Amino acid sequence: MSEDQVTAVEEQSQPSESTATETPVAEASWRDSLPEELKTNASLEKFSDVSTLAKSYINAESMIGKDKMVVPGANTTEEEWSDIYDKLGRPSDPKGYELKAELAEGEQIDEQLMSSFKETAHKHGLSPAQAQGLLDYYNSISSQSMVDMENNAVLAQEDSSRTLREEWGRSYEENLNKASNVAKQFLGEDIFSVQLADGSLLGDNASLIRGLNKIATVVSEDTLVGDKDSAASNAGMQQQINDLTAPNSPYWNKMDPQHEATVQKVLALREIVSG
Repeated sequence: MSEDQVTAVEEQSQPSESTATETPVAEASWRDSLPEELKTNASLEKFSDVSTLAKSYINAESMIGKDKMVVPGANTTEEEWSDIYDKLGRPSDPKGYELKAELAEGEQIDEQLMSSFKETAHKHGLSPAQAQGLLDYYNSISSQSMVDMENNAVLAQEDSSRTLREEWGRSYEENLNKASNVAKQFLGEDIFSVQLADGSLLGDNASLIRGLNKIATVVSEDTLVGDKDSAASNAGMQQQINDLTAPNSPYWNKMDPQHEATVQKVLALREIVSG
């Protein structure tokens, strides 16, 4: 066999380049039949076939108009806000709120206050759950405030007692009784029970008790222990002023040892008479 014949046989036995490399065939897709601008749309890639696309469309169609709600913005009208509140669960009427208030033993619900709260909650679009949550929070801080006030009352009483005992020593009980008598006769029986903003009682205010005791020192004991009406009368007070300011009394003599005390007593009596 000649050399040319051998070469020809070898060339025939070797696969041609066209048969060795096969061109892959693209997998057919349901999108192939769509126009070009739709075929390449990324939103269609999640659908594996026409059936899946059809189911998605039907579901979307059924949702159109169902519980549709305007997304609120700067120009949202009151009517649109009202519609939003209703769709978010607001009762149709303030009376629709069924709220529970945690009350301490013996406490009762203030119906007028509760009604006002419901109206406000409805006005601002609160759902029942939101209104209840807000009420629970208010009750919790209100209860804590009451506890704080009770604690403040105890602390104020202890502090006042300690301060005056240190200041008056053995005269503490005596001075306290004098202050109490003045308060009862000129300010009323319940003056010491008045509660201040911090929860403490007026009767536990050391400055007040100290001041009442000073008044007691310039008002005669007979006035304090006598009949309340006569003791409080301007006539009785004025008579004492007249006696203390009589001619040749210490009131007029600056050199008299009792001058300053007499002047202070007269000033205190005049202040009481003038109210």
